[in-house]
Amino acid sequence: MNKFPCPRLINVVFLLSLAVPSTAWAQAAQQKIVYVSPQGNDTQTYRTITAAIAANPQEGTIFQLGNGTYSQASGETFPLLLPKGAVLRGNPSSNGTSVVISGGGRFISPTFAGQNITIAAATNSRIEGVTVTNSNPRGYGLWLESSRNVVIANNSFVLSTHDGIFLTGSANAYIGNNLFANNKGSGISAVGSSTGEIRNNKFENTGFGLSIGQRSQVVLADNNISRNVDGVIISNTAQPTLRGNAIADNQRNGLVVLSSANGSPRPDLGTTISLGNNTFRNNREFDINNATTTPLVAVGNQINPSRVKGLLDLRASNSPITNTISPEIKPAPLPLVPVAPTNTGTAIPIQSSPRPTPTTVFVPAKPPSASQALPSPVVSTNSGANNSPTTIIIERDYSAPATRPRVAALPPANLDPSTGKPFQYRVIVPVTSITVTQRVKTVVPDAFRLSRSGRTVMQVGAYSDNATAGQLVQKLAQSGLKAEIIPFQ
Repeated sequence: MNKFPCPRLINVVFLLSLAVPSTAWAQAAQQKIVYVSPQGNDTQTYRTITAAIAANPQEGTIFQLGNGTYSQASGETFPLLLPKGAVLRGNPSSNGTSVVISGGGRFISPTFAGQNITIAAATNSRIEGVTVTNSNPRGYGLWLESSRNVVIANNSFVLSTHDGIFLTGSANAYIGNNLFANNKGSGISAVGSSTGEIRNNKFENTGFGLSIGQRSQVVLADNNISRNVDGVIISNTAQPTLRGNAIADNQRNGLVVLSSANGSPRPDLGTTISLGNNTFRNNREFDINNATTTPLVAVGNQINPSRVKGLLDLRASNSPITNTISPEIKPAPLPLVPVAPTNTGTAIPIQSSPRPTPTTVFVPAKPPSASQALPSPVVSTNSGANNSPTTIIIERDYSAPATRPRVAALPPANLDPSTGKPFQYRVIVPVTSITVTQRVKTVVPDAFRLSRSGRTVMQVGAYSDNATAGQLVQKLAQSGLKAEIIPFQ
């Protein structure tokens, strides 16, 4: 039975525009609307997004999704590759709560190698009114790599094991009125030379609300960033602009600025010409933690100086940043089309299983090869036992200094969330060959490399209890891997 009251393809003419300065993205186009529903019959309504895109790859196609869950179980093949100029639309009025895209697949990034992602969106595309979640190991929701003029509005990015959205390369996007919740890594990571506007979003209950690194110059405006481990992390030589954000009630810090061997970030938190209007309050450790030697210029914000660590300039007449604050980008509304009846399917509820509070350890990274780009914050889940801790690592220094690099000035939270006691033991596997590394990853996909006592090892777990650590050693032994328990410190 056809769940939509109209034929599968409807032609409408409308103007789809994004008012980005110096970018002409407004164009008249003959738009084709393609209906998709998990209850579709592939005659008048496609049953999967995968099939709909494969049959209609033309630029400008609108893929209108009915209620339901789109997953591997329903026939989807991930990652979903949204074509240039295409629109993926569910129910924007509810931020996609009844239209769930759940899953992920291997994606080869030109700069970050193999990743597991739900959706990769091309230039001039638009995603509106869907819920995106990726529970696969190191799973990302949406990946934007050098895609330009992308609109991401009125969605929910929740429960992914890495980031909700990842921007890299020369990506440019408007990201507005979205919910980012319960993602283990970051709500949004913006690296490379990414630009665009991140406005009116809500970031809560995640590792880092936002991670801005490398040379990114995104604008963060009017966002609510609360109840995360840290609100905003800025690293490398990034130059983000922050205006009108509420950064409050985070478990550690509201804003963290980290230095690197190649220079320091220069965030613009407000000048006498353009006041910041950011509010920092009630973050557990510090509202602002500046780990660099450069004063942060922050004029016109609500800040309690006693809640600031590091150098802060509250009265500077101008900012070292020369970025121009452009007017708010307001994407044009999509054309009205017949909406599917409410009985087109019910989305499977996403169950939020209890997870331990992530602990955050700041470590220097191993220098990469010449072709390797700086990664975003990495989430490493120690999966050797139930409710084992999660560690979020910022790899922040890629040069090979003559002296031992200084670990970031932030005090790590070294409590085992499952016991409330300090970490006492690490479970490691010595790295003797690539084969060993691959076998470790098979057992513990998010194990990570570190150096201990002059040797390279893979850390697979950290615990306050020796018996729990021993259980993981036994599990690894069953897979033919010789693990060791060493002191945590």
